This record gives sequence, C-alpha cells and structure tokens, in this order.
Amino acid sequence: MRTTARHYEEKRRYIRMQVDAPARLTMRDGSMIPITCIDLSSHGVQFEMREPPFDGMEAEFLLEPGGGPVTPLIARIRVCRVTETGTDTFRAGATFETLS
Repeated sequence: MRTTARHYEEKRRYIRMQVDAPARLTMRDGSMIPITCIDLSSHGVQFEMREPPFDGMEAEFLLEPGGGPVTPLIARIRVCRVTETGTDTFRAGATFETLS
C-alpha cells in the first residue's frame, strides 16, 4: 500500500462497508439516474455513474435491499468529491444530508 493511500485511509473517521449494488439518484427535476453503490458509511456513500456529477450536486439516493424484510435506504445526499475512473465512468463521494 502506498504511504499516501494509507495516510488517507487512517484519516477516515467512519468504517466503510463495501456494497457493489445497483441504486439510483432522483434529481430535483424528477429525473432518475441509475448508479452503482460502491460503499457506505454512517455519514456518506461512494458510487459510480455514467453521467459526470459535480461537487455540491444534491439528489435523493435510493438503495433497495436485495430481498428479505429490509427497508430501503433513502437519503438526501450532497456530492463532495468526483473522479473520472474511465471513459464515461465517474466515481463520486457524497455525504448524507438527511436520512429518511
């Protein structure tokens, strides 16, 4: 592991749970964008999408359970970090503004 990566990981305050599951964003205009949820923490989420998000973007985040008696995770999020990971693929980190 590179020193900078380890240093960044050590600075995290919250444990992240790896997810790799389909989810979606609902924008203020009502449009829905399919995303892939990469990981979750108690205060935020990391996801991949095909459209370029922008810092400060707000949306409703929905992660539905794969089965069983589990309620979906619905949260208002604000994007705080964006990186391009490949051709037409973007990874974004977002904080939970509110949980429903």
